[in-house]
Amino acid sequence: MTADVTTIKVHRSTRDRLSAIADTFGRGTTLDQVLNDLVKRYETDEVRARQAAEQLHAEVRADSALMNRAGAHADAHLAYLTERAAHQ
Repeated sequence: MTADVTTIKVHRSTRDRLSAIADTFGRGTTLDQVLNDLVKRYETDEVRARQAAEQLHAEVRADSALMNRAGAHADAHLAYLTERAAHQ
């Protein structure tokens, strides 16, 4: 082993699932390659989700009627929660 490699502890069931994934990629695929692929997919999904949320937020901000309805809805929830807290 080189200094760039480390050992991680995972449950056998997790190791077996990762090995099964590696097997689907073909002979010679290492768990390191599988984990790198999974991390890249996770990071890509996170970026896409953030971009989608930012786009939706921009669209909502651009729609003043929708923003007004959202604000009224939030105000109603705040009033409900404030009233409920006062009675506890």
